[in-house]
Amino acid sequence: MAADATWSSDGGGKVTAARRPVEGREKVSRFLVGLFQRFAAGMRFTTAEINGEPAVAAWAGEALLGVVALELPEGLVVHARAVVNPDKLAFADRQPAGA
Repeated sequence: MAADATWSSDGGGKVTAARRPVEGREKVSRFLVGLFQRFAAGMRFTTAEINGEPAVAAWAGEALLGVVALELPEGLVVHARAVVNPDKLAFADRQPAGA
């Protein structure tokens, strides 16, 4: 992860998400540890591609809970963009694989 890495979230005001970007390697790392400790039990994760960027999708059973697109120049995470807005996820979940 880059020293100046940033995490941003889009909950659409419908679900809990970070309201402001989380900035810096240490803060983003602590934020992610907290997320995993609180929410990761029972989830499964798959890889995806979102807008040409590598991404991770989080699932609970067949329900898509969120996607995180990763900006990775030179192999380091510079920006992670999380979408947990249920309206946007419903749209993404309806898209054919590879679209």
